Amino acid sequence: MSRTFNPEVVRFGKFLLVGALNTLIDFGLMNLFSGLLHMPLVLAQALSFILAVINSYALNRLWIYPETQAKSLADQFTKFAIINAAGLALRTLSISPVDAWFKQLITFYKLQPFGLTAHALSRNLALAVIIPLTLILNYLANRFWTFGDVARAGRKPEKAA
Repeated sequence: MSRTFNPEVVRFGKFLLVGALNTLIDFGLMNLFSGLLHMPLVLAQALSFILAVINSYALNRLWIYPETQAKSLADQFTKFAIINAAGLALRTLSISPVDAWFKQLITFYKLQPFGLTAHALSRNLALAVIIPLTLILNYLANRFWTFGDVARAGRKPEKAA
């Protein structure tokens, strides 16, 4: 018996896969920039985020919402960029205090798993806490605004005015 999945569930699954790839890009570049290149954490995470967003947009347009490729790239990317700029603002405002909180806990309890320094561990834990929050907000905003003209399960696409 073949099973058909709700198209929105499939779309969200693809979004999660793209998100996982972008998370690897984000974490990898943030650690490269802050750890090896010694950039300040706020700058390193902002740059890693921007590069992950560019990758995310390309994969969203080509794989998750391929039916939108006929739409204006400029209009669509502008919406995507605005949503992600809001996500970046949220991250930028929250990463330093969350990092400081984790660093205090790690230092107090003298944690050093895998030989990681308190600084390395705290910045990665901070990003790990912030990413799921921005992921959910990002998906919802892009699904209903950037790619809102794509038909949702059980609905016909809305006609442009």
